Amino acid sequence: MISTRNKLSILPRSELLKDISVLVSGTALAQLIPILLQPVLRRFFSPDDFGAYAVYLSITGILVVIASLRYELAIILPDKDKTAANVMVLAILINLIFSITLLAIILLFGNPILKLINLPKKYSIYLYLIPAGVFLYSFYQSLNYWLIREKRFFSISLNKFVRRGTEGSGQLAFMLAQKPAGLVLGDILGHLTNGISGTIQVLKANFRLVFISITKIRYVSVKYLEYPKFNVLPGFMSACSYLLPAIFINKFFSTDYTGYFDLSKLMLSIPLALIATSISNVLLQRISENFRKNESILSDLFSIFRFVLLIALLEIIIVRIWGIELFSIFFGTEWKYSGEISRILVWSFAFNFIIASFSSIFISMKKIKILSAWQLIYFIAIFSLILFRNSSFEIFIRTYVLIEISCYTLISLIMVFIITKHETTVKEAKTNNK
Repeated sequence: MISTRNKLSILPRSELLKDISVLVSGTALAQLIPILLQPVLRRFFSPDDFGAYAVYLSITGILVVIASLRYELAIILPDKDKTAANVMVLAILINLIFSITLLAIILLFGNPILKLINLPKKYSIYLYLIPAGVFLYSFYQSLNYWLIREKRFFSISLNKFVRRGTEGSGQLAFMLAQKPAGLVLGDILGHLTNGISGTIQVLKANFRLVFISITKIRYVSVKYLEYPKFNVLPGFMSACSYLLPAIFINKFFSTDYTGYFDLSKLMLSIPLALIATSISNVLLQRISENFRKNESILSDLFSIFRFVLLIALLEIIIVRIWGIELFSIFFGTEWKYSGEISRILVWSFAFNFIIASFSSIFISMKKIKILSAWQLIYFIAIFSLILFRNSSFEIFIRTYVLIEISCYTLISLIMVFIITKHETTVKEAKTNNK
């Protein structure tokens, strides 16, 4: 019998894990760029500026989910490159139509929309740049799925690094030029460069324009209709659950408070961005294999759980004891309040980090419907924050944390139930084979 330690020593020889390691390293490097730039940018741009930027990113992030009607997810499915190429072009065309329609709506109703989301008029340019941000982000997502299909994982990592590097450089340049809209303009520049880099990579990865035909585009739009039917709403709810709080804070309180919340969220999410996704990807492969073979998964899960629990506890201890001082030292005294609310928010973000590390359990054990049901509950719970619009900001934040912890507790209990059921099945199978 192979011990857990020996199992882990075998893992790096897996081609799958080699691909994951390339993606993880590229993602980590790309994510570190904006994090390392924060102490500089936060000393020039005000909480108000970052609050408006957070609203822009939140709205863009929600709209990106529906911009291509999720057809981009189907790019990796066809056996033939010709069919996949037409799916990709279909996704890009839908994205283009969506973004143009969105621009028309904003041009017609810009002022009412600004009032609705409580965005000051001095940041109105942010609103008018949303269609560009949505198109460029969604455009690259389609290219990215083609690269995944072709197993060009190094290209994907390179593109992430190029995007973040250009975005950070652009924001610094606009900062030096004293452009208040520099945060959003840098973001647009990063996505534009990403799109150009991705296009070059796709053209090198077996994509041919001769593959494209109107007849074929119509064919794939019907063949993969299940994606807009069954994936748009769950994806939209998931994005809203994560991004709506910043929009609500801006609406009910002020852009300043949104800026403070944005910095807290960014820093508290570092373990989630750098570690949880990597662990989840590795577990996806391991648990899927053990599930198919009807073998126990407890040893792998316990070893990972101890690791993520230690990181979560360290984050809680550091933020609870030194959070205010650390935020003041690294970002300036103006951001001291981010440290104060981080002492409240850290509980939910630490719990989220643990849950996210094991989220692949639902995919690998084919429990997507259960996950979708939880996402609906989570969305309704987050949306209920609208009921606290007249409360103080601190009560709103505490309520948000309580909702997050309650929802994460629910999904953790569901995970325990799924794992327990699997382990019972494994034991019964072993007993019957004796």
